[in-house]
Amino acid sequence: MVIRGDTVRKKCFIAVVAAALLLGTANAAAWDGTAIRMNDWARAGVQSAYESGAVRETLFPVQDYTQPITREQFTTLLVDLIAQVRGLDARTLAEQLGVFVAADDCGETSCLDDALTAAGRFADTQSAYVEVAARLGLVQGDEWQQFHPEQPVLREEAAVMMQNCMAVLGITEANQMPVSYTDVYLIPRWSIQAVRFVSGRTDRMGQPLMGGGEGRFDAGQALTIEQAILSAGRMLDSVQVTGYVEGWQQAPGYDTVTLALTFGGDCTLGRNRGSAYGGSLDEMYDRKGAAYFFSGISEFFTDDLTMVNFEGTLTNSTAGAQKTFVFRGRPAYADILKAGSIDVVTVANNHSADYGSTGFADTLRYLSNVVQVSGYEHMPIVTVKGVRIGFASQVGWTFDSTQKRWIERAVRSLRDRGANIIVFNYHWGIERAYHSNETQRAIAHYCIDQGADLVIGHHPHVVQEVETYKGKQIAYSLGNLVFGGNRNPSDKRCLIFRQNFTVNLDTKKIQSSTYQALPYQVTSTAGKNDYRPQPRANISG
Repeated sequence: MVIRGDTVRKKCFIAVVAAALLLGTANAAAWDGTAIRMNDWARAGVQSAYESGAVRETLFPVQDYTQPITREQFTTLLVDLIAQVRGLDARTLAEQLGVFVAADDCGETSCLDDALTAAGRFADTQSAYVEVAARLGLVQGDEWQQFHPEQPVLREEAAVMMQNCMAVLGITEANQMPVSYTDVYLIPRWSIQAVRFVSGRTDRMGQPLMGGGEGRFDAGQALTIEQAILSAGRMLDSVQVTGYVEGWQQAPGYDTVTLALTFGGDCTLGRNRGSAYGGSLDEMYDRKGAAYFFSGISEFFTDDLTMVNFEGTLTNSTAGAQKTFVFRGRPAYADILKAGSIDVVTVANNHSADYGSTGFADTLRYLSNVVQVSGYEHMPIVTVKGVRIGFASQVGWTFDSTQKRWIERAVRSLRDRGANIIVFNYHWGIERAYHSNETQRAIAHYCIDQGADLVIGHHPHVVQEVETYKGKQIAYSLGNLVFGGNRNPSDKRCLIFRQNFTVNLDTKKIQSSTYQALPYQVTSTAGKNDYRPQPRANISG
């Protein structure tokens, strides 16, 4: 912490503040809030704020302090606070600022409650308090000169108003490093510096002027009366804090967000046409329920987005294709994906049409109830922590001009629709081949050359290599996952692929990335498939 040298002006200011605090404490009687509804964590701070004189008891004639505070109420609270610190009453402060208030508007009292001014700048209020606040630089209206006095104050708006208020009191620096919030991506960029300030500026006990709960700031939520009173008490006390921290304006954690995206391989929820019920995924579903299948993959439940290859159909149709493997699952199996925390699936594969156009349409309909669906011309964009992620999926049996044009159009379409990150999924390669072939590599490289940020592959049913090309990752094959198409795969190994993108919140550009290729196995039971993948380290025998 760096402590500024006190100037004579600063010492005088602090002396005035100290005198105001002592006067307020001496004049304030013990406050009785037993009849008022509020949270237990707020009660002591609210009482302290009242007894210090930071807030006058007549300001909130309600019995529930958990309700939102309005814009006019919060403005009044801040103006009262400034008047007290300056050793004035609100009417005198208004007069100093040239705000005309008729003598009979407020009687002989020193407050401005219900006082009006004919010279106000807002079309929807003549409140003298609001006009004083505007002249102090605490508030401003919208483009139509509307103030919206009865609207609740959002937390990010409150942060800006509090920073403005402290600046009027001569305090513009934080004395501690600001708090980092897990939901920083929800904080509007215009309020970022204010949030930094109010979370880094504290009272003498080290309590920030405004904080969050459980690591969140909760931008977009209304500020409550009890929260506003707590902040007012801390603001009044904070004017006596003289230290500041170098570099608080650039405190980390406010300008970037990290996304954890997890990918799994081939998932067939059902069984092959004509195969027995005993030992099948269908039997396991009837015995264990929807939550069983993905429950061993902890990464799916701790990430920001999960995607797998959905290889098969969900349909009641019996008109299956004439080929060796024809996969079908019950429509209710869509709930397996929901229970497994799956967010996106690709249906671009050689089994999505196993039951013709009817089966494919059924599959899209049932899947769309629980997940985003990517495949062919379906290119969803999913917003994660304020970042828009676009998904393109295709089969990749050949690399020719048609494939190139599709990749180019996909990238262009997703970018034009606002995607900040683009992920390609490709169904490609040779079954049971442990290394990618020339076609796979050519397609993957072309995707990245055209602007893709990540390429995920599947179809070989075994694990293939992970490559870094031009700083971006390609996972050529993740192998099987929850795979009802084989009761006892000869190679039970698979990968869970975790990609972490750190994104700049101002530009929405990728700032850095890391990845993990986590070894898993499709079953926890040797000699058969129990359809519940486990980390390979957890498998014995």
